[in-house]
Amino acid sequence: MINRNLLKELILSQRKIFLNVVNPIEREVISGSLFNKINALKEAIVITGVRRSGKSFLMRLIWKKIRTKTGISKENFLYFNFEDEKLLNFSATDLAVLVECFYEIIEVDKKSKVYLFFDEIQNIAGWEKFINRLLEDGRYKIYITGSNARLLSKEIGTALTGRNYPINLFPLSFSELVNYKLGKITASGFYERDIRIKIKKIFAEYLENGGFPEVVINQFRPILQEYLKNIVYRDIVLRRGIKSEINLREIVSFISSNIGVPLSYHNIAKMTGIKSIMTVKNYVSYLLDAYLFFSIPMHSPSLKKQIYNPDKLYLIDAGMYQEVAVTSSPNTGRLLENIVFLELKNRGKEIFYFSDKKECDFVVISKRKIESLIQVTDHLGADNRQREIAGLLAAMKKYDLFDGLILTNGDEDEIRIENRVILVKPIWKWILGH
Repeated sequence: MINRNLLKELILSQRKIFLNVVNPIEREVISGSLFNKINALKEAIVITGVRRSGKSFLMRLIWKKIRTKTGISKENFLYFNFEDEKLLNFSATDLAVLVECFYEIIEVDKKSKVYLFFDEIQNIAGWEKFINRLLEDGRYKIYITGSNARLLSKEIGTALTGRNYPINLFPLSFSELVNYKLGKITASGFYERDIRIKIKKIFAEYLENGGFPEVVINQFRPILQEYLKNIVYRDIVLRRGIKSEINLREIVSFISSNIGVPLSYHNIAKMTGIKSIMTVKNYVSYLLDAYLFFSIPMHSPSLKKQIYNPDKLYLIDAGMYQEVAVTSSPNTGRLLENIVFLELKNRGKEIFYFSDKKECDFVVISKRKIESLIQVTDHLGADNRQREIAGLLAAMKKYDLFDGLILTNGDEDEIRIENRVILVKPIWKWILGH
């Protein structure tokens, strides 16, 4: 049994940190009416995402919004971070003690709901049963964060099926970054020269530094090396009992250097010198679970073809790419492709790639229908124009679509070819125009 006095000290100290909301960056996942809908749900809200993406800060913003909108007592919340180093002996049986200690030191308004914010709760084995009991009580509104997809999904599946609403949080998107630095941009703002110059400058910064909140605020990208060490060590090495990190780090470096390229496990094993294909397969799955990478399959009506063709892998953040990738050239085209992928993922789209003699970067699915076909390139010039158009056109013919999209770093055009229309747009304008 954990020391009750220690719990009370942690509740009070963490409470002060939680209430310290300085220089807030608004997040789109809780913007406008969406926040009202989420907060009205009876289910537990489960916020997942890579470490340092702002999950804890999002909970602070949520509590601030709740207080502003409802006028609820400022005492009616418990925030607790389960990654505190003083909690090494904390177990599932101590969760009830935690809530008891909260009521002993905080005078809540018993006529109103109590909001519970539990950070990185997946560290406590058996947490899901406790949360389920709290949900049955009805007095609580519960928000949970976690940094590991497989652990959370497995545990939620056992006890919270139908009683949770998931939010997957990414580092700041480009539109969130623009809103933070310039405020909301209207469509007419695209045509104002001064605003357009500022937007392009922010996009260039986004390519260099990415969107991890502390990197954005402090303008210090090297901290991403520490983030990566924490992700690899705490979310993978410790939890999976891996004895050596070297092979895992080699895979991280190799995949980061080859984002947007179809990569088979055999290919990764060959290029990293790892003999066991199963080891590679396991390590890649761990990296996906930690939200460091994402994968998309080749689109095909044949499930067998999807399974037997290699996936493309993308990295969580542009700044992380700049810190980790080992390349002989800037590889801007691949980095832009990664940014488009992240934007599509943020929009909740189902994403594939097209490959059939020619290639198209993204097949975007919504409600089981192909919504759009997207090709991404740094520029559209004499050296690549024919190839990029041909790949997109092949996909348009395959799926009988008459509109396609080429996203670039700056070009803008409308191409009419074979009774089809291809729009060419700068990525920044495509993102902000959504």
